[in-house]
Amino acid sequence: MTSKFISEKKVGSLIAILFGCLSLYEGIQLYPLNKNLLTGDHAFPGLIGLLLIIFGLAVFFDRKIEGNQTNLPSGRTRLNLLLTILILFIYCLFIMLVGYVISTLIVSIALIKMIGNYRWLFSVLMGAAITTVLYYLFIVLLKIPFPSGYFGF
Repeated sequence: MTSKFISEKKVGSLIAILFGCLSLYEGIQLYPLNKNLLTGDHAFPGLIGLLLIIFGLAVFFDRKIEGNQTNLPSGRTRLNLLLTILILFIYCLFIMLVGYVISTLIVSIALIKMIGNYRWLFSVLMGAAITTVLYYLFIVLLKIPFPSGYFGF
């Protein structure tokens, strides 16, 4: 039996409020480093924190009662969700070993193939295009240093 006071919506909204408070706290900690109220390292965490708190409160106090029962994914959909999470965790480890370029290429090809169920040729071409655009944007234009890994690029 589900309690009226403890429901999925209330728990989810409390989690959103908690993450909003954490993000807002981080924005407050970064505030002394700013040059302006709307620009600086504090602006984005502060904005995200405020939005999470506002929307969390809106969901918490929402009076609409939904009669629809949501079912958890099963079969191939569940497998794809779990594999996606696993691939992204492996990506976090893989990026330090072989570097940003190779790991992003491999992971983007795998995700496009698995989620989109496209042919291998299309997945490889799209993975290469995504990796090239991200490399050019972040490394060439913005000059953000990413892990180069074992191969040095």
